Formats: sequence, structure tokens, C-alpha cells
Amino acid sequence: MLKRRVLILQNLYEVIPSEDGLAYTFTTRYNITYQLALISYQLGEINAFSLSLYPDTEPSHVDHWIKNTVIKVIGDILEKDSNVIFYICDSEDNRHDKRHLVFEYWYQKSAEVYAYVSKFNYAAVSENGYPINASVLYNNQNPLGDLIIESFKSELDNF
Repeated sequence: MLKRRVLILQNLYEVIPSEDGLAYTFTTRYNITYQLALISYQLGEINAFSLSLYPDTEPSHVDHWIKNTVIKVIGDILEKDSNVIFYICDSEDNRHDKRHLVFEYWYQKSAEVYAYVSKFNYAAVSENGYPINASVLYNNQNPLGDLIIESFKSELDNF
């Protein structure tokens, strides 16, 4: 059984999970509603979830409670050692590098609470020339860690 470190995340938003557990909704103190959506995806032989975070309007304030809330949801999902989550930073508006830096910071903060979460970053270029900044998150107790990374890299190389 994995034990959480004593440090806990404070200042979280109340999260409402969907019935199927594949979507989580929360509303910020600035009245922005976010949906964190998981979509089942096959990475070679690995079952994984792609993760997307959607605000209903463009945020105008930096809100660290969002980070804390998302970290908790992901940490809870990855507590089960067979779960795998990946995300690709949207490059449509050319802010993919900034998103990647934000998510990297979030991961560093999550490691203080969820020591069992590991992350692998991968950058590639799509067939159409679009940059791809992506990461895969998994429980470091998962004996398939190397296969998860190789499957992830292979999938992105064929994107």
C-alpha cells in the first residue's frame, strides 16, 4: 500500500465527478467553470486516458487553486497503479510551450504530495509540421513503466 506524504494540498475547489468517472467539473471563485475530461485511449498495448482541461471562458486571473484541484484529481486517479494519463499541449494558438511549462510546474508541486506519480515528457513534430509537447503520467509502482514510455513515444512519433 502506498502512503501519501504528510504534506497536503490546501485551497481546493469542490469537484463534481460524472457518473462514469471520466469527467470532473469545478467552478472557481472567479466564476469560471472547468471540465477535466478523460478519454480512454490505447497506447500500443497500454490502456491509458488522455486528459483535457477546458475552461468555459478565458481566465483573466492566475488562480493556484486550479493547480491544486487538478493535481488532486490526477493524484487520486494514479493512486491505482495500473492507471496511465497523458496529455498533449494544444499548439493551435502557439501557446503550447507556455502550457508545457505550467504543467511542468504543476507536476513538480504534485511530487511533493504524490511521490508515486512519475512523468515522462516527449516533444515531436506532427506529420503536418505542428509541434507536439506531451507528457505521460503513471504510477511508478507500475511494473510496465518502460513499456508505457516506449508506447507513448511510438504513438507520438506516428501522430
